[in-house]
Amino acid sequence: MTDQTICVGVNLLWLRSGRVGGSEDYAVRLLSAIPPDAPVRLTLFTLRGFAKSHPSLAQRHEVVTSRAGKLRPLRVLIENTWLATQCRRRGLDMVHHFGGTVPIVGVKPAVVTVHDLQPLDHPKRFGLVKRLYLRVMLPWSVRRAETIVTVSEFCRSRLVERLKVDPQRIAVVPAPVDDSSTASDMPLAAAVPDLDRPFVLYPALTYSHKNHEILLRALAQLAADGVDLALVVSGGPGPLDAKLDHLAAKLSVGDRWHRLGRIPRAVLDGLYRQAVAMVFPSKYEGYGLPVVEAMVRGCPVVAADAGALSEVVGSGGRLVDPDDPELWARAIGELVGDPDARRRLSEAGASRVGELAELDPGTELCGLYEKVAG
Repeated sequence: MTDQTICVGVNLLWLRSGRVGGSEDYAVRLLSAIPPDAPVRLTLFTLRGFAKSHPSLAQRHEVVTSRAGKLRPLRVLIENTWLATQCRRRGLDMVHHFGGTVPIVGVKPAVVTVHDLQPLDHPKRFGLVKRLYLRVMLPWSVRRAETIVTVSEFCRSRLVERLKVDPQRIAVVPAPVDDSSTASDMPLAAAVPDLDRPFVLYPALTYSHKNHEILLRALAQLAADGVDLALVVSGGPGPLDAKLDHLAAKLSVGDRWHRLGRIPRAVLDGLYRQAVAMVFPSKYEGYGLPVVEAMVRGCPVVAADAGALSEVVGSGGRLVDPDDPELWARAIGELVGDPDARRRLSEAGASRVGELAELDPGTELCGLYEKVAG
């Protein structure tokens, strides 16, 4: 790498801590993985509360906080006015927009991270305003950016096929493997007071593409077959919470359906370690960080054969058709009744994690900045 320090602005104005899921985890992990001695100086442009949520990043890098609120139109306005002014004032060499879009007004050259093309591939899963906005801004952003960063080969292929992006302009920079974990003194009974049976875990908000319904139907089938099992779901409030609660009651599995909401990381780590398996039936993922988290913690993984999940899981887990509740019931039921099968799947996950850990995304990102800076 060059001896000259590259000054990079990092646009995190889309990042509402605790509200944007995997994209926040990805950005924080990747920025944290940049080597301390790399000739790169970052200036992070954030919303209020970022430094409190991510103190280690705030200590390492300059953080410039905007007063933009929760409303998307205001944040878009701030990106095209305040952010552009701040970047020019600081004489930055480039700006990396981690949120998938590049402002109309801004500093060049620009790098943009596109996490997935779900708004274009499945527009009905989004509200009308967001759908129309991204229909315009995603194609425009990948044209304007000097380089596009994405998180998987699946996303790279969608950019090439859907938006006709030159593959040479796309860099696949996956999430770094985070093998740190926290121990909790809280017993499982305190975290989930009414859980009195073995369980599978699904750490995902109840968005439609996350496909919680297939697990409830599989759970009902397992209950009918006499398999004693519960489903534990974590994550903040989601749009389908009430609908899924109603479905669980209708299927007579309400006492086996435990929706915890947002929980501390230490509690989630404990759930990973005690679950029969982590189940991930999502129909569309640009990457799928929770499957890696589960494999790191020795939790067997059963995931949908969809999106980037087959690429990320590899041989480290079991892949299942996301639309077939019978196959999900069978795959989960086999693990409940076979400790050896759980051990083999856990070992396969550990092997896959070893492969992913050989990658060095932080150094790769720095090399990309050097290339763009010229």
